[in-house]
Amino acid sequence: MSKNTPDVNSAREAGVASGEDLVESRRGIQSVEVGFALLQVLARSRSKMPLKLLAESAGMSPSKAHLYLVSYIRLGLVAQDPLTSRYGLGSTAIQLGMAALNQLDLVEVARGPMHALQEATGLSISLSIWGNRGPTIIYRIDGELPIPMSVQVGFVLPMLTTATGRIFMANLPRPAWQSLVEPEAKRNPAAMERASKALEGIRQRRFALTQHENETGFFGASGPIIDGTGRVRAAVTALGIAKGTDLSEGGAVEQAVTEAASRISAALGEAAP
Repeated sequence: MSKNTPDVNSAREAGVASGEDLVESRRGIQSVEVGFALLQVLARSRSKMPLKLLAESAGMSPSKAHLYLVSYIRLGLVAQDPLTSRYGLGSTAIQLGMAALNQLDLVEVARGPMHALQEATGLSISLSIWGNRGPTIIYRIDGELPIPMSVQVGFVLPMLTTATGRIFMANLPRPAWQSLVEPEAKRNPAAMERASKALEGIRQRRFALTQHENETGFFGASGPIIDGTGRVRAAVTALGIAKGTDLSEGGAVEQAVTEAASRISAALGEAAP
């Protein structure tokens, strides 16, 4: 070997990856990926599971699953009920989940799906959270057409006459919004009646639509953002001109909005239905 040719160890020390290193980095550790299927099954389950069902759901034999579970129990990722011998997620898994949630920035997580929604529909898109005065816009993307100037970052939206407000009404306990709704209901009893009738359907469909409520000719279409605890964290809303837009049940706008909301929810840890 000449003096000008570095050996493999020197290249690695200098941070230069060899072909072997690149192959190894892509290969990963297969046993980790195989065993992770057990954790995924437990994360989706609403209750602790017996070994046979857990193994079957993860696509492996009970004996193989048991070997992984022994290690996961030692690490605290899995816990076994001493009375039923069933398996569930352990304290370490809970700590990891909470740490992941704490590290997530809602706007950062939502930005990609929101921009994709805007590009797909051409509509104005906003992200709202539940504030102490009601649904509050924290991020927005302008669409191709003008929208009411009042819909700006920091604006607190009406509860009864906006799709965003109805999303929160449908997914929060009534005591959380009752006092905020009462002044609106006194001013507009008809809006209270319309919203109340719509809440169960909104909850089931995970979608709310309002038309001509606050601004004549405009519509709002909103979906809930749900985190890993099942709690509504925010709402993503599309706003545009109703004329010429497919606002039918299950139509293009509903599909696009619910898909964006589902993508953001999944990033916040909500389990797939």
